Amino acid sequence: MDLKSLENRRLYILKRLGILKFLSIIEALLVGFLAFVFTKDILIAIILAVFVGIFFFRFTAKKLKLAKKELELDALNLFLRRFGAKFKKESLSQKDFLKLELSENLKDFKSQNCFEFKEFKIYDIHFIDENKRFFCGILLEILKPSKNPSFEDEEKIYVKLQDKNFTLNHIFSKDNHYLIATLTNPFFIDLKESLEKNFKNLENNLKLIEEKIIKI
Repeated sequence: MDLKSLENRRLYILKRLGILKFLSIIEALLVGFLAFVFTKDILIAIILAVFVGIFFFRFTAKKLKLAKKELELDALNLFLRRFGAKFKKESLSQKDFLKLELSENLKDFKSQNCFEFKEFKIYDIHFIDENKRFFCGILLEILKPSKNPSFEDEEKIYVKLQDKNFTLNHIFSKDNHYLIATLTNPFFIDLKESLEKNFKNLENNLKLIEEKIIKI
C-alpha cells in the first residue's frame, strides 16, 4: 500500500470521527434537555447528558478507533520498510534489562514494542527504581558497536520532561546500550498530521539518532 492510499484512509477516518463527535454532542444536548424538562433538576440533566454523549461516541466509534490503530501500524511499517527496518510486538524482560546494569532493584518495569534497524534496536521502556525515580523513554541497543559516544550522567534521565517532541537531551549509557528519556517514541505516528509530515518528522528523528549516537 502506498502513501497516497494511506493518506486517503487517514482523512476518511478523521472525517468520520468528527461527524460522530458532532452527533454525540447533539445526542447529549437532546437528552440533557429532555431530562431537565422531566426532572427540573439541572445537575441530573447535565450528568445524563455527559453520560449519554460519552457512551454514544465510544459505542459508535469503536470500529473507527480500531481502523485508526491499523492505519498507524500500516503507516509505520511503510516508513520502516524504506530503511530496511521492522516493527515487532515484542518486549524486553525485566531480567534481561537488569543484566545491562543500567539500573538495579526496580520496583516496576514495563517494556513493549521493538523497532529493529540494521545498526540498532529500540524498545519502549518505563520503570521505577528503588529510589522511586521514574523513567519514561526508550532503550537503544547498538548491534555493531564501534566508537560510539558515552553518556555517563545518570541523573539526566530522571528529570521531569517538558518537551513533547523526541529529543536526545537526556541520555545515559553503558557499553552499547542507551537509555533515552523522552515523552514520545521517535517513530510515533500522529494521525492529526498528514502522513507526509509524519514521515519527515520520523526521518529527522532517525537522522538525529544516527548522527549523535550511531555515528553513521
